[in-house]
Amino acid sequence: MPHSPPHYCAHVGCNILVQGGTPGGRCPAHTLAPWRPRVQPVPRIRGEKLQHLRAQLFMRTPLCVLCEQHGRITMATIRDHIVPLADGGTEDDSNTQALCWTCNELKRQTEAKSGRAKQAKVTTG
Repeated sequence: MPHSPPHYCAHVGCNILVQGGTPGGRCPAHTLAPWRPRVQPVPRIRGEKLQHLRAQLFMRTPLCVLCEQHGRITMATIRDHIVPLADGGTEDDSNTQALCWTCNELKRQTEAKSGRAKQAKVTTG
């Protein structure tokens, strides 16, 4: 039994009525493919090796690099990938930076918005 009355397909310009509760609110001709990264992500380093790499990074760069750019002094606690692994980044030292929790969270939110915008562009486009 449908959860809500029929409505028009969510695809711009489509005039086909779909039943309420239809996944994505779209007709069969306009269903969305699931989002997939454009490249195969590099496997993450984990365990003792990761802890060793974190320790080396924080010995070289004990302060958050983004805070330093803004004239703040904050201890780094996160080993961050400059280019995310899902976007083709690598696990080598040239793609890592030391960040504090706050800067890492802001960067993560920005990357999430960018990923959603890319997904929307692919599905509408």
